Amino acid sequence: MRGIKPCLAGLFIFATCFCISYQSQAQCPAGLELGTENIVVNGDFSAGNTGFVSDHGFCSTPGCLATEGKYTVAGDPSVYQPTFVGSDHTTGAGNFLIVNGATTTDPALWCQTIPVDPNSFYQISYWVSSMVGQSPASIQVTLNTFPFFGPTSAPGNVNQWNNFSQTWVSGLNTSVTMCLVNKNDDANGNDFGIDDISIKKCECALVIDAGEGDSVCYGDSVQLMGVGATSYYWTPTSSVSCFTCENPVATPDETTTYTVTASGPGGCRATDSVTVVIFPPFDLHAGPDTSICFGESVQLTADGAVSYQWLPATWLSDPFIAMPLCSPETSINYYLNAVDQFGCKQYDSLKINVWPYNGPVIASNDTTVCLGDAVLLTVNQLTGVVWSPDDFLSCVECSQPLCFPDTGIVYTVSVTDINNCFSGTDTVVISVDDSCDIIIIPTMELPSAFSPNNDGQNDFFKVLGNGIEEINLMIYNRWGQLVFSTANKDIGWDGTYEGDAQEIGVYIWQLKGSLIDGTLINKRGNVTLLR
Repeated sequence: MRGIKPCLAGLFIFATCFCISYQSQAQCPAGLELGTENIVVNGDFSAGNTGFVSDHGFCSTPGCLATEGKYTVAGDPSVYQPTFVGSDHTTGAGNFLIVNGATTTDPALWCQTIPVDPNSFYQISYWVSSMVGQSPASIQVTLNTFPFFGPTSAPGNVNQWNNFSQTWVSGLNTSVTMCLVNKNDDANGNDFGIDDISIKKCECALVIDAGEGDSVCYGDSVQLMGVGATSYYWTPTSSVSCFTCENPVATPDETTTYTVTASGPGGCRATDSVTVVIFPPFDLHAGPDTSICFGESVQLTADGAVSYQWLPATWLSDPFIAMPLCSPETSINYYLNAVDQFGCKQYDSLKINVWPYNGPVIASNDTTVCLGDAVLLTVNQLTGVVWSPDDFLSCVECSQPLCFPDTGIVYTVSVTDINNCFSGTDTVVISVDDSCDIIIIPTMELPSAFSPNNDGQNDFFKVLGNGIEEINLMIYNRWGQLVFSTANKDIGWDGTYEGDAQEIGVYIWQLKGSLIDGTLINKRGNVTLLR
């Protein structure tokens, strides 16, 4: 076809600017409904042979339809051809178009030019019946000379009316010329009736429903439900996932009324509104992170909600209350799920850090000393040590004090670690024997740790003992570098090398020497430097 151009939405634009759309069923699109006004003039032929043109010849005398290519408008076909059987399609004694089909090619039975609205949907319909049973007519509908639908056959039974219809889109047209064309040119039979030709507009029946209002928690989303249209526009647009979708997801920060404007076929528009109520967020506090000593308990203190759940429930007195008692054995993270009076949820967490147990505290064994002798007290802890009472001791806040007792005494040593956690206590019973001869038993010992922090307690690492003749003490760092040496038992290492404080850690010592009884000493060991 010369001059045909593609047209939007499955239409075709011909050189005459005529657009058609052929649909499989004669029904209006969603959102439109068939109107009641028939814009075809005299489509039921009640006004007789007026309002249309035909390529067939008109006749009105009895028996005149014995000739092919003739038609009349009447109520009783047998008057114009005794073998014809039929009646008007509509109730009553109305007229219809009675035709003896022509033997020429594609003659128009009926044509009419009809004004239409551009870009609108119409239903085109007609009824056909056979006056004789042989060779039924084959009817095609054309619009502006172009085939629209058909050909469709008339019924095989006489005086039976069949309806044929299709939906048409007017496009840019303001008028259309509709014709009914008989594609059957058989002279034997091909006798039929046409009635109730109609073109009715599909009118707007759009009803949009935005759905019921909803209430959601702050931060939650709700799906809006637009129903009844083919295109949508939601406002405000800022808090919806898609403002042109049928069912967008809305996430408003505050109570918001959404309005949807819907469009349907034929320019139909409708609006509706729905309000989404936002419950304000509530402040949930699980409490601060906390550190406790091993064996202690802490009460969790949540607030801001009406129901609570702590996870995990391990070591909690009740995981479903705001303030359970927590007695953890190790450090643990707790997660709090809470719900307010509106059913809204919030989450928070906290950590309970458990300082490990630094015990048990083990002091030196009970001992008996001769009057005037000294004894070295020891404990298996390096820091936080306190001896009580302080009688006869060289220091009370050190791990290895010298005791010079005049009488028997019981010492209690208490230890608190660097996290201020109580490690425990132990006791040492010192008995004094004032009847023994004074015998100096040569000894030579070295402490296992020292803390050179200038607090007057355990600031030097040096040789301890009785009856020491001579010494040679050398101390090495972990790389084997000599950091201190002395041959004087009264001089100890202060934890420095060439004036620089050395780092905390383990150092190797080597001790050579002799006691007054001739015993030779050759020992190696390590010492821990603390600050």
